[in-house]
Amino acid sequence: MLERQRNSDPARRGFSLVEILVVCVLLVALGGGMAYLYMGHGRGEKPGQIVRTPITRANDTVCQSNLSQVRQAISMEQMSDTDGRYPQSLAELKGLPKDFTSCPTGHEPYVYDAATGQVHCAHPGHENY
Repeated sequence: MLERQRNSDPARRGFSLVEILVVCVLLVALGGGMAYLYMGHGRGEKPGQIVRTPITRANDTVCQSNLSQVRQAISMEQMSDTDGRYPQSLAELKGLPKDFTSCPTGHEPYVYDAATGQVHCAHPGHENY
């Protein structure tokens, strides 16, 4: 009788094998789901596509913003010129920080065509910016 009371005491009861297995399955499923989302499958990216980390995405956004600023500076410079010509180089743009003339991801300088006033990024994946 004394033995039965000791085993039924909730303070002394350990975990059963089934309970431990259920917890392990839940942890593996949670970890797998997080890895699935982190690898890009849950964000609409195609399988086999390069995984873009949050830092890469941030650098891509900075590149787009830099190109927008450079294009606005080119437009303003062209409008202020009496002949309506585009600047001959990005170095001629007034008030534009040096950081804005190169890609933050690959550090390649932006490609500028003085005849058309077009500027774009040469870093792979940034061609459409």
